[in-house]
Amino acid sequence: MTKFIRLIALPAAVMMLFGMAAQAQSVQPMYGGLILDGYDFGKDIGPKGSIIFHNDKNEITGYYTGLKMPPGRRAIFAWVHDTVNQRSRYLGPVGWLKEGTAGTNKGRFKIKVPKEFRGGKFGSYEIIGFTAEPTKYLSGTKVVTRPKEPSGSKSLPSLKPAYYLFAKLPGADTNLHYCGHGQDFSYAKAPEKQFCYD
Repeated sequence: MTKFIRLIALPAAVMMLFGMAAQAQSVQPMYGGLILDGYDFGKDIGPKGSIIFHNDKNEITGYYTGLKMPPGRRAIFAWVHDTVNQRSRYLGPVGWLKEGTAGTNKGRFKIKVPKEFRGGKFGSYEIIGFTAEPTKYLSGTKVVTRPKEPSGSKSLPSLKPAYYLFAKLPGADTNLHYCGHGQDFSYAKAPEKQFCYD
């Protein structure tokens, strides 16, 4: 009988560990707007992508398509953002914008997560967001100048930070909100405190 219980318990333990690993490495969709610098609202389609948080490696990987940024701002940086308190924390460089991303031609990225967020402990930060920063900030994969804060949108000054792509962080207790018209959406526990992306 004891041997039978052990045989039942072993697969259950394996399944539990597999479930934890899958949760730690779950795929999150990325969304983006097109009322930002570099987009033609009438012609362009908003960028999309996905991210995976690898708990064991302490890194985030993923891809994007349809991402466009204005001339002179092709350096992509990642931030974690608290939508309730409207504060952002620097994560690190994503890299150069890969142009012409559509279909199977995807831009891929890998971001090392700082020690303070090790194990996926992002605290009150609900989303990860990508901003378009001056091209001179990066030289290859080397950061020449680290941005002090996320850039805003020159065409829409009220939009700051201006996230070209954003996704829910693992463990965040927030959901995708639709703002009532078109494809306007945001991730926020307090939607009235965050601009809706179109």
